[in-house]
Amino acid sequence: MPPTGESIDADADRDVVVVGSGVGGLAGAITAAVEGDCSVTVLEKAPVLGGSSGLSGAQLWVPANHHMQARGIDDSVEQAVEYLCDLAGSFYENPEAARWLAEHASEAITYFEDVADLNVQVIAGIPDYHSHSSGAKDEGRYLEPRPLARDEIPAWAELPDSPHLPGGVTTTEILEWGGALTPGAWDWDVIQQRRDDGIVTMGTALIGYFLRASESHDVEVRTDAGVTGLLTEGNRVVGVEVDASGATERIRARNGVLLNTGAYDWNDAMVENFEGTPAEDVVSAAIPTATGDGLRMAALEGAKLGVYPPVGGAKGFFVAVPDREFLGAPLYRYCYHVGLPHALAINSDGERFCDESFYPKQAGEFYDPTGEYEEFPFYMVFDETYRQTYGIGNYRPGADYPDEFLAGSAETLADLAAQLDVPPESLEATVERFNGFARDGADPDFGRGENDWAHVWCGDPDHEPNPNMGPLTEPPYYAVRLYVGLSSMSNTGLVTDRAGRVENWNDEAIDGLYATGSVMAPVEWGVGYQSGLQNARSLTYGYLAGLEMAEK
Repeated sequence: MPPTGESIDADADRDVVVVGSGVGGLAGAITAAVEGDCSVTVLEKAPVLGGSSGLSGAQLWVPANHHMQARGIDDSVEQAVEYLCDLAGSFYENPEAARWLAEHASEAITYFEDVADLNVQVIAGIPDYHSHSSGAKDEGRYLEPRPLARDEIPAWAELPDSPHLPGGVTTTEILEWGGALTPGAWDWDVIQQRRDDGIVTMGTALIGYFLRASESHDVEVRTDAGVTGLLTEGNRVVGVEVDASGATERIRARNGVLLNTGAYDWNDAMVENFEGTPAEDVVSAAIPTATGDGLRMAALEGAKLGVYPPVGGAKGFFVAVPDREFLGAPLYRYCYHVGLPHALAINSDGERFCDESFYPKQAGEFYDPTGEYEEFPFYMVFDETYRQTYGIGNYRPGADYPDEFLAGSAETLADLAAQLDVPPESLEATVERFNGFARDGADPDFGRGENDWAHVWCGDPDHEPNPNMGPLTEPPYYAVRLYVGLSSMSNTGLVTDRAGRVENWNDEAIDGLYATGSVMAPVEWGVGYQSGLQNARSLTYGYLAGLEMAEK
């Protein structure tokens, strides 16, 4: 950094610099280019574009949107605020922040439908997470991008194939065809035809729409360009320092710098400090370049952090996928499968400890305020009926699992317990008790299978009496190591004002510095979470920051 007041010698001058190419960064870039005729450069650290939002299912949680209204589904900002405050918890609720998001998310969607030809649809049949909470809706708030032809996306755009989700299918179709965890019922002819025709869906489509618009509005987009620091003059952020191909470059930003760098999933020190969980037990589905760069750079300029206890959020069960990497990092995948029939999760005592079908209830169990973590590691235990019926990790129903995937397998639960180093009598008693609940279809211990969203997303719709519960009775029995999984949705982040300007510890905006996406603190939902919130908020605050920078 130059001394205060010293002028920057820059290699390039732009109106706006965006750090990160996720949906929020591209939204801000396009808005500034359209509304202010700004020259804009987007700098992406990774060799591919889209960040973690490009790897996602691209769900957008947008209350009171015009698409649901067109379907005759009633909603309001007031109901959305009630719901978000319920998510946040009474101590952490922030009605003003919740209202601001609820008021502007639909506005942002409408704007990008106009200027970026973004094409979205309602995901029918999927309820809000906490369907019995005040202000919740049975359907309509979830939007997703419609399929997009790859040849409509700029040829230069390097887009990843998500290692977590299937290409060529929409969430709407997944639900129509039988559910997220029963792919055997999907119409694979349609999916394969789309793949053959170069039709993309989910996160790839979402980022594709915005990259198409970026090219139309002369937004420069660069990959392999990691921003290493912010440039300042006095108390104002005026640009960035970039490491591109081993060379250092300085780019001035006359109107502002927008941070869209994601969370800190792949930074062990930040994970342990902010999530309070041993890094060796925490893995991630985020892009491996999510190492907390935005937090670090902004903190050096006095940025204020919003810190929420790691008892909620978007943490859930993950499994390792052997012999697979993504961008040079080990591959881990979501394991919603623990909520399917004929499976359960245990701790190191051989006991159940949570509602396996609903990950928002798992997050609190992952955190031990004493720091002892005596219940780690966790395991998913399942039987042969599960293996023949459902997939897991990278393996289809009936597949043979490689030794490195399994933590154990045995003809008896006692022998399996010995392999896992858990008390045999405890595991046997746990399974016996669970089997009784599963036959009745109700779980008085943890309420498994009581949540409507869990039925839709983590269950088998054809299984009765409860789509999330089935007994473990058919040997052999199997166990897979479960990890605490993150997905670039953290409990700690930057605090911004309503225009997306990063604030300092005096609650004053840092001139020239903006943020959007998961580098921001989750002030709107506190210790809770709801899928689609992160993408929707990132897009919304990117839009709001773009408007502010355009005015300059």
